[in-house]
Amino acid sequence: MTDPLADLMRLIRPHAVLWKRIEGADRWAIRFPANSDITFGTVTRGHCLLLGCGPALELAQGDFLLLSGPSSAFTFSSDPDTAPVDGEALMAQAPDNAVTVGAGAGPTCQLVGGHFQIDAPNAHLLRALMPGRIHCRGADPGTGRISHLLDLIADEATSDRPGTGYVLPRLVEVMLVEALRGHGPSGPGIHSEGLLSGLADPQVSAALHALHADVRRPWTVADLAAAAHMSRSVFAERFTERVGTTPMDYLLAWRMALAKDALIRGDQTLTKIAHAVGYGSASAFSNAFRRTTGLPPGQYATTRRVPPP
Repeated sequence: MTDPLADLMRLIRPHAVLWKRIEGADRWAIRFPANSDITFGTVTRGHCLLLGCGPALELAQGDFLLLSGPSSAFTFSSDPDTAPVDGEALMAQAPDNAVTVGAGAGPTCQLVGGHFQIDAPNAHLLRALMPGRIHCRGADPGTGRISHLLDLIADEATSDRPGTGYVLPRLVEVMLVEALRGHGPSGPGIHSEGLLSGLADPQVSAALHALHADVRRPWTVADLAAAAHMSRSVFAERFTERVGTTPMDYLLAWRMALAKDALIRGDQTLTKIAHAVGYGSASAFSNAFRRTTGLPPGQYATTRRVPPP
């Protein structure tokens, strides 16, 4: 059965886990810049504040945090008034990616986490369709599963066992899906539109599943409304409210995402790609691709294709 969230995971391909451990003592603060990656972490001891990426958020022991391509700098801190140190510069000087911030005998906090990269051609899909910030409290259902996965990832990332290169990316993917499913945005002021919001709505979810199951079909808003068992006008409004984009814009974005992935892999002809994403001819697809990306498919493939190792 087609699963839109699984489809998205297959396209963004999370990889390259980078682990960090931060110890904060007394009054402390450490700041990290905006980036296009997915930042994640858990508080293993004590508590702290997250400042930036939305309203201030209190993090306690056992809590899990996910930031999807944070568009502004963010700070972990003991309090809002302490000047932060540069986290990237501090980490660059730490060979084991573990740092201590602050001094004294005050309360101690420890955070363990890091970030993983996603395939650049479709990175925008994650930022556009996912909440910018997800906070799972230690007592929330499912957080224990995430903590167990983090333990497995940490163990695998620091081992030299055979097959680590195969196992580690899959553990990371499972952890990301576990964090995303069943957990909405983390509170007031956090953008709540996106794929997760759409999938949480049974009628919009039905339309999303139908679209992903047959992306080649010449869908209309009326067709998708029928799949959702709603009137056309009510469906269009509900879809846009939940997902943050119109049904036809979502369909176009998903088709182009699939096309980019196929072009970069380079194992299909232009005609085959065109038909696979719902276009009757290579020329019709090429025109739509150029309008969307600013480049013809051939040039896009040439500039973005990754050479084989």
